[in-house]
Amino acid sequence: MKVVIDREKCFMSGECYYNHPELFKMGEEGYPEILIEDVTDEEHLRHAREAIEVCPAVAISLTE
Repeated sequence: MKVVIDREKCFMSGECYYNHPELFKMGEEGYPEILIEDVTDEEHLRHAREAIEVCPAVAISLTE
């Protein structure tokens, strides 16, 4: 599965990288950057799904 962030929807709340720093970090412009795009590990997949749930802008998704 691949983690995707829609930068047009994102309003840089930081929930993803505050809660899941193993998957995301804050970029220079304030937008989150993905550290692990292709998620294969079950724990990382669970964390990606949690990040999707807590994103207030609904800007994070998983694709096949």
